[in-house]
Amino acid sequence: MIRRGLISALASLALTLTGASAQSSDAPPLSAIERLQRELEAPTPPPDDSPATLLRDETDARLPQSHFEAIESAPLERTAAESVGLFTAERVGLPRDLWGSATVSEVIDGIAALPPDTLPSAKRLTLRLLQAELAPPREEGPDGRDALLLARVDKLVEFGALEQAGQLLQAVSGPNAALNARAFDIALLLGEEDRACAAMRGHIGSEHGQAAQIFCMARRGDWQVAHSSLRVAQGLQLIDDTEALLLTRFLEEEEEEYPLPPPQQTTPLGWRIMEALGDPVTTAGLPIAYAHADLRGTSGWRAQLDAAERLTRAGVMQPNRLHGLYLSRRAAASGGLWDRVRVIQALERATETRDAAAASAALEQAWPLFAAAELELALAEMVAEELMGLSFTSNAREILWKLAMLSEHTRESAADLAPESTVARIASALAEGRDIEAIARAPMAMAIQAGFAAEPYPESVQALLEAGKPGMVLLDALARIAEAASGDLNAASAGLIRLRAIGLDPVARQIAIELLLLERRG
Repeated sequence: MIRRGLISALASLALTLTGASAQSSDAPPLSAIERLQRELEAPTPPPDDSPATLLRDETDARLPQSHFEAIESAPLERTAAESVGLFTAERVGLPRDLWGSATVSEVIDGIAALPPDTLPSAKRLTLRLLQAELAPPREEGPDGRDALLLARVDKLVEFGALEQAGQLLQAVSGPNAALNARAFDIALLLGEEDRACAAMRGHIGSEHGQAAQIFCMARRGDWQVAHSSLRVAQGLQLIDDTEALLLTRFLEEEEEEYPLPPPQQTTPLGWRIMEALGDPVTTAGLPIAYAHADLRGTSGWRAQLDAAERLTRAGVMQPNRLHGLYLSRRAAASGGLWDRVRVIQALERATETRDAAAASAALEQAWPLFAAAELELALAEMVAEELMGLSFTSNAREILWKLAMLSEHTRESAADLAPESTVARIASALAEGRDIEAIARAPMAMAIQAGFAAEPYPESVQALLEAGKPGMVLLDALARIAEAASGDLNAASAGLIRLRAIGLDPVARQIAIELLLLERRG
């Protein structure tokens, strides 16, 4: 009986798929790229013996071999997928041939090792690197098609940069199954599942997960087909028990209600189904990519603030959006987050009234609160420019100087606020591109001095550069800067040396300023 039921379900699904195939005959004409693809896949015709062909062959034969230049080539589809980007490499100060002679495997391993916790300027550089349009590595390596693009997308998702990852995927022509799966997960986390389901409609097959297909059938109201597909998928073991349980509960919500055990491992689809069933899983303990879901307007103010702070700290959200949330309501409690809300509102009032005394008091409260949350750069972007021109107390004036040094919008104005200290002199020299005097005795300041004094560069760095692998030097530098942010002095010197070795001196200087001014916990 079970076998007969499975066969019946398979037959029902086959009829559905046949109907979808029949409808495809009314599809619009092939695009130029599709026609070209078919022509490339067609068998090569036999040689033509016409006079024109013979003349061309004889002409080519008379040209000496030295007449031709060596041409490097790569498969067109590989080059297009692996070099896709949202802006040119030159725009962010990187050479297009950054990866050079490195293998795809080496680059992928280096990208996978990039840490999420690092300094603001290093985060910005990392995100730009992952989004830039770079030539693919010259050495393919054993990895499959689109492996490098997948590594970039996965790292962006890990950092919470969902919109940027989605834009990269949209820029790819003819994505494969793995890329489609990433795009669907991103759409679920951004609350755009209807768009994602519409994109996969008419493409039922192995390129999308069976669970995603069933979910989309139900979203479109095709409940009977969804039920049949679920039974078939279970019978053929195409979905695991957890997915089957979630989908069964999702499809039979009105027929029977029973509690679901908390999932052992949350996936975007499972999380979205739980939310649709009215039993959402809080995003607080989930990877940062899930934080976007709390900004859709369906969550409370506290959840929105928590999500916005996480994403701003990660460098994937503009501070002005967090600023708007801080100012949208009155604080509901005290401590931690609510204290940051209050102090930002106090700074806003002081700025509007140009009350220097109130601004000084609020600024002195704000710095330790935002430093504890590692949101100093966000504070600088939100208030530094508006506070310029007020008369501050000495403590508040030094805090404003730090904020001005951190924000690219006010860095030029920081010189007028600089206190008389060794740290200020070193930071000012870094900001102005001058040589750093050997005057500091603080450990981090001495490590920074070593990072800007070391020439020639270490043998390991020279070897990579001579091998044509500047991108590997950059990936190593970013990993070391993250260690430096936790207080590793040797890593600070090594990271700065590597950034300078590949021509990123301005970035190295800003990272050095942040190492001086920001306190990070190990």
